[in-house]
Amino acid sequence: MEEHSNSTFNAFYIPTISLNSPRGEIVDALRKASLSSGFFQLSNLDAYISPTLITEMFEQTRIFFDLSQDEKEKVTKKSHLVGGYEGWRFYDLTKTGDGGKQGEKDNDQGGWNEGFAIAPEWGTNCFLEESDLSGQEFDPKKFQSTCITYFYAIQELGRHVLGMIAEGLGMEKDFFEDYLREQNSFCRLTHYYRAMDPALTNDSETIEMGAAPHTDWGALTLLVQDEIGGLQVFDRSRGTWHDVPPAPLGQGIVCNIGDLLSRWTNDTYRSTLHRVVAPKRGVHRYSVPFFNPGNPTFNIKSIPTCVNTGQQPKYEPITAGEYITLRHLQSTGALEA
Repeated sequence: MEEHSNSTFNAFYIPTISLNSPRGEIVDALRKASLSSGFFQLSNLDAYISPTLITEMFEQTRIFFDLSQDEKEKVTKKSHLVGGYEGWRFYDLTKTGDGGKQGEKDNDQGGWNEGFAIAPEWGTNCFLEESDLSGQEFDPKKFQSTCITYFYAIQELGRHVLGMIAEGLGMEKDFFEDYLREQNSFCRLTHYYRAMDPALTNDSETIEMGAAPHTDWGALTLLVQDEIGGLQVFDRSRGTWHDVPPAPLGQGIVCNIGDLLSRWTNDTYRSTLHRVVAPKRGVHRYSVPFFNPGNPTFNIKSIPTCVNTGQQPKYEPITAGEYITLRHLQSTGALEA
């Protein structure tokens, strides 16, 4: 079996990869990006997810976050891995060695945003019913159907992309299928906003982050962002942050390698620190990331092509569920990394 662990591509770049290209070209481009920044943007999405669906998802996202705080809090999520509303807070899920306490913050060093999580059908979702509303111009049935349709469309695109990533690692395209079966994936509708008067949104006059620097915990993240911008990726070799220019809505999806895939590839592919700079005061920014922490019972052990002959893997086997729990405990400060 071909060994891939010593293959390196040092130049830091974030390519745009057309899904209309021949499969072999996409596989090669994904590998180069994964060896470089760990980020890439997909274009020409029509065969896999409808641009109209993306546009509708963002319209429904805007309408939901326009609801009063009291209405939104009626569907507050009950635990970490279920669906529902997450209120305005300072979030900081960064690890660790670079400094800074993880977890929810009580000061202005975290990222200021609110969210609504969508869980898979075997999880627990929490949607508003018509009886919950009091005079709001909001169609809960349309919101729910759009959320669910979008969730499964973006999940299927993630499956397709991971199949090509597997090929780039010298494995069969179905290598990740058992990991993806009944995965604890979720979407998070995210709203970034700072009022012109900080007192109106209880934020800080000095806050600069919409999402504090962090890496993602799962295998692969797929993000649709609006055209406001603010996503930045860290080039550790130069110590600089790079903007990820947003594509027109519905025409691009930003993807990045997560911590779990980094571990799985024996650090051949590395997850990369990224952040969202807060929008200007009075400006609303929306994004919808999709995360795939995988099937919690699936056992993660180093991919054979990522371990050189005669060497031992860097990491012991661990289930996907154990790994995500470990990262969650680290993020709350309950466990040292």
